[in-house]
Amino acid sequence: MEKILVHICCGVDSIYALRKLKEDYPNSKLIGYFYDPNIHPQEEFELRWIETKRVCDQLGIECIKGDYELDKWMEAVKGYENEPERGERCTICHDLRLEKSAQVAKDLGCNKITTVLMMSPKKDFDVLKEVGEKVAQKYGLEFLAVDFRKNGGTQIMNKLSKESQLYHQNYCGCIYGLFNQRKNLDFYPELVSFGKGRLAGSREELLFIKQIRLYAENLGLNCFEEEFNFIGWRLISSSVKLNNEYIPHKVLPYSVSINGILRTSVLDVKENSLVLNKNNVEVYLTTNLNEPVLKDPRYITKPVFLIKEEVKVGDKLELQLKTEFNPSMKSQNLYIGNKGTFKEIVEFYSDTDIEGNQGYRLEEICYFVKDNMEKIEKGDLLVAVYGAHLVGQIGKKFSTLRIQEFSVV
Repeated sequence: MEKILVHICCGVDSIYALRKLKEDYPNSKLIGYFYDPNIHPQEEFELRWIETKRVCDQLGIECIKGDYELDKWMEAVKGYENEPERGERCTICHDLRLEKSAQVAKDLGCNKITTVLMMSPKKDFDVLKEVGEKVAQKYGLEFLAVDFRKNGGTQIMNKLSKESQLYHQNYCGCIYGLFNQRKNLDFYPELVSFGKGRLAGSREELLFIKQIRLYAENLGLNCFEEEFNFIGWRLISSSVKLNNEYIPHKVLPYSVSINGILRTSVLDVKENSLVLNKNNVEVYLTTNLNEPVLKDPRYITKPVFLIKEEVKVGDKLELQLKTEFNPSMKSQNLYIGNKGTFKEIVEFYSDTDIEGNQGYRLEEICYFVKDNMEKIEKGDLLVAVYGAHLVGQIGKKFSTLRIQEFSVV
């Protein structure tokens, strides 16, 4: 039996291309090879790998995860940072990825190679064909130049990826392509990681959801995601001085920025709050400085600080705060089981605080799903993993199941 190694860049581009190859080469064994050293940051690489694995598992195709060799890619495209999409940098990138794919194909005893990059309308088909044929000839292989876009292929791809609820990336993965695509920005949110945790609406939170889904689907369980938009919030920087000395503090989520430095004095101390001579900020006393968690969304965005220090009347405070609001942040709920009828629901959530605490570990949820497979398969149990939970239980409030109104069947 002949073997075809298929270089894969992401789940979206592969979902139709692999079906097309199975149809065109029914007597061949397909082996997927995910190799994308051009993708940055690594969280994006892992997210695209998870979705690629989902697609291959659905089709019964073995898929190999290549090494993440960003340094190798950066060195290869050095000097071509400002090239446009489809320019010389892309040719070098194709050459690097297909060269490694050809090496792996040779080692695995394959006689043909191809790439699902030919599915992407952002890539130059003729350049890919030229690079692929040159590399294949070098290793004694045949390159399959399949135009997956023909006969409505792009439309079929979009339909299938939507049905499978695949993560659809908004840039090719290349850091320089992203710079060209998003010119004149102060910073690039795709390249920023806020803290050690899985913050609501972050790539890390989405990756967590996708990892759980892949695990559950490989157990043969039904899964469904609900994506929703919400107003996101990020702490950029903050500081608190008490009588000219910096002190530890926390900021309540959805606090608005302070312009410059806010200087205020303490008029009174009432139980857990300070009465200040300026009313455009609030400061509360707490016994610990864990990351604040919201049970409900905040609608009033006044700056709110939490401190642990002993404070007395007449003390001076200096407060600085810079935050960012994103009105189009996205998160998602994941349901494992039958959404239509169930007798019991067990709830988890996907986000954590900035330090990675106050949340669930991947193993906890996966172990629970495996231990309760029979109940889930029978339709007796539904597992819900809510997104954006620690910033006001937004995922649960959005849920189309309306859990708070649910009565047991």
